[in-house]
Amino acid sequence: MAISKSWAWSWSLISFLNLALFRVAAAGGHPLPIVHKDVVILGGGASGTYAAIRLREDYGKSVLLVEMEAVLGGHVNTYIIPETGEAFNYGVQSYIDYKGAKAFFQSFGIPLQPNVLFSSNTVLIDPSTGGIVTNAPAPPPLNESIAALQKYHDVIAPWDDIQLPGYWNFPRGNQIPADLLLPFADFVKKYGLEAMAPILNIVSGQSISTTDPTMFVVRNFGTPVVEGFLQNTFFDPVPFNNSLLYEAAGRLLGADVALTSTIVQADRSNPGGGVRLVVENLQTLARTVVVAKRLLVASPPSVENLASLGLDAQEKTVFRRSFTFLTVYTATLKTNLIPENTSVAFTGLINSTYSFSLTWNGVLGYFWVIFFSEVLLSKAETSQVILTEMAALSQSGALPPPMGETPNSEVVSISNHSQVTWGPSVQQIKDGFVQDLYALQGHRDTWYTGGLWCPDYSSNVWAFTDTVLPKLLRGI
Repeated sequence: MAISKSWAWSWSLISFLNLALFRVAAAGGHPLPIVHKDVVILGGGASGTYAAIRLREDYGKSVLLVEMEAVLGGHVNTYIIPETGEAFNYGVQSYIDYKGAKAFFQSFGIPLQPNVLFSSNTVLIDPSTGGIVTNAPAPPPLNESIAALQKYHDVIAPWDDIQLPGYWNFPRGNQIPADLLLPFADFVKKYGLEAMAPILNIVSGQSISTTDPTMFVVRNFGTPVVEGFLQNTFFDPVPFNNSLLYEAAGRLLGADVALTSTIVQADRSNPGGGVRLVVENLQTLARTVVVAKRLLVASPPSVENLASLGLDAQEKTVFRRSFTFLTVYTATLKTNLIPENTSVAFTGLINSTYSFSLTWNGVLGYFWVIFFSEVLLSKAETSQVILTEMAALSQSGALPPPMGETPNSEVVSISNHSQVTWGPSVQQIKDGFVQDLYALQGHRDTWYTGGLWCPDYSSNVWAFTDTVLPKLLRGI
């Protein structure tokens, strides 16, 4: 008994001295203030905000939510129209009625409505000429698209247990359903699903490759999304401002949120003993040492993004293995070149490394932009690409401005939605890619949630987070 007490006392003293040294070293020789929390959450998007609310309000744990941006919400972006004060959503557009998604909104007293839809005519533009494409193939009849979508649903539904809400039970090797590993083009041909292409394009934009394994497509076009289309169960808040939820969450969390902040240094060298983090405000450069029992990473994980956490060999190996980076921006374009109730898709772009579309979203003169690029572009570069294409459209005269007006286009808001996503080969999936990824859950007192770990929709990442939190909380 005496030996045990002595050991415990010695370990406490060592921990105290290590913390003191960490505190001083992190400050360049000057002690930093120390905060103690049960859980620190890195990233205030959909999954991080949800986790903070659940941990504090439902599990009674102390939290600190660290978010680099000035607002919570991640891919939820809202621009306020100066002329009217109206909310214009240029990120997340609607929500899937999956698991507890509606209950999360209702916990803040936010009324709900069927998803807000704006019907429009879609015009295809060839940017090599700036002219309208008139010989594009006609889409299949709607009834054929719906029938194909139902068939697709029936084929993929048996796989829900290994993919939803995450991949905790995903098999390996020959236990993986063979159809999941087929190139998606072969899968479509095998089951005669060509007619569902227009609906799939609505969901995916330009981000799906037909050579990818079907598993990658099903990740982001699985049964919850398909059922949303088939049963018309998507929903939105009232009023149609998707930032309302995160504004309410921010008010509730109050001082437990550190905005415009990030983790700049970490000590995770004592597995089972918690983590020590240095959190820096990016505006004031003020630093605080946060001692926590667990770290929950809810931001896109990669070797570069998480360098400040001091990744070990296991973490680096996994995050370097077969992930791809996709540059994605969403933006609000103000222009007088496109009529009301009209959306524009640019096809066959001269620069094949990027593509984008302009979607009518219910406000005259404003359009929702979704921009994909195979190369890394800044916000300024992306805005310039969009404006260059709009200039070509103007010069062609295909969509002239109203009589007497000078052509004008302006990117009034833009948000980076770039993401780290899956890219392993079929053989790597068979060899245990998913299992290696999930082996990082709990490693060095660090847990993970977000779109890399499950289908990347708000409702799904909330459901997946609900599977992570009980595991994270064991022992604290």
